[in-house]
Amino acid sequence: MCKKRGRLLVEILKKSEPEGLDIKNCRGQSYDNGENMAGKYQGVQAHISGSNPLAKFVPCAAHTLNLVGVMAGYFGTVNCLYIHFSASTNKWEVLLKYSPLALKKESDTRWPSRREAVTNVHKHSDKIVEALNHLALDAVSSPETKSGAV
Repeated sequence: MCKKRGRLLVEILKKSEPEGLDIKNCRGQSYDNGENMAGKYQGVQAHISGSNPLAKFVPCAAHTLNLVGVMAGYFGTVNCLYIHFSASTNKWEVLLKYSPLALKKESDTRWPSRREAVTNVHKHSDKIVEALNHLALDAVSSPETKSGAV
């Protein structure tokens, strides 16, 4: 077990003992979605569930809801990249000069298109940044192109 996870588990057990709380009587547990706490195989919840199968784990709803906003922002960024580069053939050619894969348009209704769009951005983010830098620093780029690239 990772040192941090081990310390967290020991700390939880240490705090519960003086209160007369036996982990064997625990019927539920809820933490943030971090790997140290919620990890399926090595997280604190996995170790507590291993010693007491009745201690069911439920991810914290507030932390989960916060991640929805983060993911929505990420999908928005992926879409903005596509819109920026596809707005002109010049920008699209600059992108293809730096990245072997073109950006893909997301579909509101087809999740596989989102996966493909996100995968391309994830795999080639460094190359996409280079293409954006090229457009931002290019002397012949319009002010709109430069500001969009920044």
